[in-house]
Amino acid sequence: MKRFGFTLIELLIVVAIIAILAAIAVPNFLEAQVRAKVSRCKADMRSTVTAIESYAVDNNNYPLYGVVLPGGGIQMPALGVAATHEFAHPHMTTPIAYISSQFEDPFATKIIGPEPVIRWYNYMNMPYHFSFPSHPLPQSERDKLLDQTGRWRLIACGPDGDRGADAKFTNTIYDPTNGTVSDGDIVRTQRNPESQPRQ
Repeated sequence: MKRFGFTLIELLIVVAIIAILAAIAVPNFLEAQVRAKVSRCKADMRSTVTAIESYAVDNNNYPLYGVVLPGGGIQMPALGVAATHEFAHPHMTTPIAYISSQFEDPFATKIIGPEPVIRWYNYMNMPYHFSFPSHPLPQSERDKLLDQTGRWRLIACGPDGDRGADAKFTNTIYDPTNGTVSDGDIVRTQRNPESQPRQ
């Protein structure tokens, strides 16, 4: 009786073809995941901005920010003590719920300090932040940056997983044309909905 089967060469060819297809498919899948997270960041920021602007209409001022303490409480930074991670959550959810809950940054994977606040999108009330007497920027640069950003700024970590800002608060803006997982943050300001202008 004659038996039919695959030869070793035929099996190796099939395995090689599957490996080539996987090498093509896996990076595309990972890039699709990154693009989906970027889209989620921008959608979350749009919703947050709607809540921030609604708060401003009702209160004639933009929300300040607070720091989440390890025990779960909220501490408002005193003048002269700048918060490491800022967000508007305590003012946006109580006593009036302008937004039901604070969105978590899907790219916040690196640990920055002991506080758990790295999970949230970073929010800054810029005039309030610049009112700290110990702020490192001279007044002329503060005024210039306020003119560029407006009254508030939101920042997501971006695919590189960190929220990098130098002393002049000029974040590198994430650009997918530099590679899907490239350096840079996703930034939205009052004056510029997609990115923060550089100085």
